Amino acid sequence: MKKTKGTVCRTFFTAAVFTLVLISISCSLTSSDSGGSKGKSTQTERVFYPAKTVVSSGLIIDGKAYDKTGEVVVVPGNAAASIAMADDSSWNSYCSGNKASYKGVFLRNRSVTLRPFIMSQYEVTQELYSAVLSHNLMANASPSKFISGSADGEALKKRPVEQVTWYDAVYFCNELTKKTMTASDCVYFIWNIEYDFTNPERRNSIQSAEVKMDMRKKGYRLPTEAEWEYAARGGDPTADAWKYAYAGIQSEKINISGVLIDDNLATVGWYSGNSGSKTHEVGKKAANSLGLYDMSGNVWEWCWNSYDDDVTVNDYAYIAEGRSSASPVSVAVGADRVIRGGGWNCSAHFCSVSYRDQSSSSGYSNFLGIRLCRSVPE
Repeated sequence: MKKTKGTVCRTFFTAAVFTLVLISISCSLTSSDSGGSKGKSTQTERVFYPAKTVVSSGLIIDGKAYDKTGEVVVVPGNAAASIAMADDSSWNSYCSGNKASYKGVFLRNRSVTLRPFIMSQYEVTQELYSAVLSHNLMANASPSKFISGSADGEALKKRPVEQVTWYDAVYFCNELTKKTMTASDCVYFIWNIEYDFTNPERRNSIQSAEVKMDMRKKGYRLPTEAEWEYAARGGDPTADAWKYAYAGIQSEKINISGVLIDDNLATVGWYSGNSGSKTHEVGKKAANSLGLYDMSGNVWEWCWNSYDDDVTVNDYAYIAEGRSSASPVSVAVGADRVIRGGGWNCSAHFCSVSYRDQSSSSGYSNFLGIRLCRSVPE
């Protein structure tokens, strides 16, 4: 099995204590509040607090309804969430050291702007993945390792799909869009696809392709890294949950670096301390404040972005990715991609909302899956 690259799930780290400091936020709206959101007016801007709005309780494919496929509005239409951190409180209340991989996207003196988007409440299940690709002769509709031995009371097919490459993931997004919308709504333009026909365990996985993205389209896509972290934190930089270690709960530990076992994480996610060395049915743990499940643990989730160890000093990607341009953050074929959220095989600290890792675009693993996202037309 091809392994992911990078630093996935190391085990020992040095701890230190940091003092919490205040953050400064400005979230600009392009029009008045809507959809139940609330705000405070100034002469030049509104401070925006997104409402948790379930826009879809489930997908229907070929006449059959699939549960565990609901969606939530993270940034509503006609809005733009702009986050400017005045300090390091987004990460240093639970992380120590100076490693870029622990700090996430929302850093001191960086401004990040996100356009309206919707995110799936759940990781893509094996059931959904198979339903979308089962009639495609070129695709492997059942790539997952964990296809038997589910835990008591859990639905086997509602475990997250895994062992998908980044190319498989973007291809799946297009195919789901065709099933539920129209081909013209597809976000990705994919060409020069090369499949792996040699490995019996990975029959027909996509090993390389050229991919461009148009975020103006309304079809399904992978989240950008900033969208993923913004949603995992709950979407409200003024709330206490914004600085939680995990998606939906804080850690009682003063420091998350080096933490192998954390009972608090066990309430919201599956990780090495409670997973039994396997994936679990999505949505079995508590959701975060936006109603998103398994953002910490179960399986790592692919993001659109290429990975950059120097993210603390290179701001260009986070400025560009929030714009509705024809091809934001376009990178070369074969670049390593960001993965977020941690997985069933990870120690607790890897499941924090700010920890970032990478995998080769052609890499696959039984701890790496998909969460869907889509843009809201402006």
